[in-house]
Amino acid sequence: MEKIQLKNDINVSSVCLGAMNFGTLVDEKASFAVLDAYVATGGNFIDTSNNYAHWRGTGDESETLLGKWLKERKNRDKLVIATKVGFDRHGEGAGLKKEQIEYWIDQSLLKLGTDYVDIYYAHTDDPSTPLEESVAAFGKLVKKGKVRMLGGSNYDVWRYDRAVGAAKKAGYAAFEIMEQKFSYLYANAAVAPKYTFNEYTDRERLRYLKATNTPLVAYSCLLGGGYEAPEKFGDGYIVGKRYDVLVEMAREKGVSNSALVVAYLTNLHITGETRVIPLFSSSKPEHIVANLRGADIKLTEEEMNILKNA
Repeated sequence: MEKIQLKNDINVSSVCLGAMNFGTLVDEKASFAVLDAYVATGGNFIDTSNNYAHWRGTGDESETLLGKWLKERKNRDKLVIATKVGFDRHGEGAGLKKEQIEYWIDQSLLKLGTDYVDIYYAHTDDPSTPLEESVAAFGKLVKKGKVRMLGGSNYDVWRYDRAVGAAKKAGYAAFEIMEQKFSYLYANAAVAPKYTFNEYTDRERLRYLKATNTPLVAYSCLLGGGYEAPEKFGDGYIVGKRYDVLVEMAREKGVSNSALVVAYLTNLHITGETRVIPLFSSSKPEHIVANLRGADIKLTEEEMNILKNA
């Protein structure tokens, strides 16, 4: 699997594995099997959070399971681990105040069994806390060596940009990567996101990312299995000619619709867009391997334009 240089010596695989349901919906044995299959294909970029998956447990499960797997496999130094802070977990943890950021990074490190994380995201914006306070707290974690790189997730573009500006003005490390919902199909703009800043990546955000050379980690990129079972799309996405064009090209190439979505996202940079790193997961290793086939598909500029302009 291709590696992408994010900064200095942080090189990530072109696909990120999401660990949200590991330890809750996906039990330990199955989670370990998926993690092993992902690494065996060349993957090294794993995404979790300090609150996964609190709606099915306490919110400690994902990081704790990853910590156990890292210890058993003895492969921490070969991987890029990303975690997050800022969302609620049973009435605690919501927000990006200095004390919250400092407390939760230590909790994450303890559960993961490591003394640093490679990427630390603000999981969502916190308008009630001054940006200057949040970026200073994040920046100090980088200076202390607890975090190597910072990112923002679930921010309005203007707020993300202001956070970057505030950090740079104060001389702190700033956000250098964004994680936001993005896929091949267009979202139905009339349907509001579940959370305030949980917006789908639109053309304006893509232009901002391109202009600032900011990589995008695209969560929910396979839309909960909808590309294989369109009834799962609900009313949140626009299904029509664009979907039909994807299905036809996937059939011609002999891959699943989902694998072609992965190929589309990993190849977007050849059309002048910023680097997009699709993030997805599964409860079964064979499904991960099948979808990861998309990361090895090199689409031509003509094929990309067919998909992009459908």
